Amino acid sequence: MPNKFITIKSKLASWLIKQPVSAVGIDIGSSYVKAAEVAFGHGKTELRAVGLLDLPENIVEEGYITNAPALTEIIRQLIINSGIASREVVVAVSGRSVFVREVILPLMKQEELKEAIKWDMEKYVPYEPGSYYYDFAVVGPGNNELEIKVLLVAALHELINTLVNVVKQADCKPIAIDIEPLAIYRTLRDADNAMIIDIGTHVSQLMLFQGASPAVSRSIPIGGRSFTEVIMRTLELDYSEAERLKYCQTSQLKHPDFEGQLPIVHQQLALLVDELAREVQRTVEYYQVQNREVVIDRLYLTGGGAKLANLPQYIAAKLGGVQVFLHNPLTAVLSSTGLDEHYLQDMALQFAMSIGLAIRGCKP
Repeated sequence: MPNKFITIKSKLASWLIKQPVSAVGIDIGSSYVKAAEVAFGHGKTELRAVGLLDLPENIVEEGYITNAPALTEIIRQLIINSGIASREVVVAVSGRSVFVREVILPLMKQEELKEAIKWDMEKYVPYEPGSYYYDFAVVGPGNNELEIKVLLVAALHELINTLVNVVKQADCKPIAIDIEPLAIYRTLRDADNAMIIDIGTHVSQLMLFQGASPAVSRSIPIGGRSFTEVIMRTLELDYSEAERLKYCQTSQLKHPDFEGQLPIVHQQLALLVDELAREVQRTVEYYQVQNREVVIDRLYLTGGGAKLANLPQYIAAKLGGVQVFLHNPLTAVLSSTGLDEHYLQDMALQFAMSIGLAIRGCKP
């Protein structure tokens, strides 16, 4: 019988070779590639460099790399432009490209568990046998003292092999493959039994944690570009003008306490945010039907789309009883004195994933 449960923070370590002095997290999104270099030593986690480059269309589609040479060159250029010294890289898989599931198994020794999962994976994973990599972690007790809760993760060989090869071709060394929920969780201080919405360019990834384990992960087809397109249509602007207006101080989405006539652009944006809030509420209600003892009372917003002014307050008003916070991943690191603090604060939400991935590379 194991002496203690292996936590998710210390186990899910696919292909980890060693713990380097510094590591780079590379977040390959749908519109940008972002990188962050983090160093760990003397009990401190220091952010040394960050960078971002546009990702043209038709290079990554729904999590799959469709133009590996182009992505390789973008990553190589991003590393150079950002002044990143380390070449030890952690990347992530997410969404439809990765399978994540919690299962309840009998309590057993680690070696026995390893063998049991090896022979039973085909029961859980919707891929052809022999076509995928997998890993697992014990994340807590099951329904009684004779059971354990295990997190299973699997991804197709083609996806992982292509991703690893791109990193190698960019003159970097892949040291770990992570999953996005855990990368973001790593940058939060109080996310147990909480939700996270990562609002990307095209979609929002909703993650719900029970303890430190990602119990639910789903995509919602609303992203930062959705907000921009509403402003474009309503005010008859081009994309760049609408994008600039979206983040200006005179917010297009008004505060819930706003008194006065609400402009049409607010009304149209509110319809979209209402839809996002409804999807969150449905997810929580479905989860709590199966887990009645769990209370979800916090929601963190991250990603570039979360920069829409008054978004946390508006979603909080719609959800009722749930505290909504704008995530700040910089609280998980100390910023190097050579970094532009104004730039970091302005772009922090967009670097949450890459910072979390880099931390994964530096800590066991």
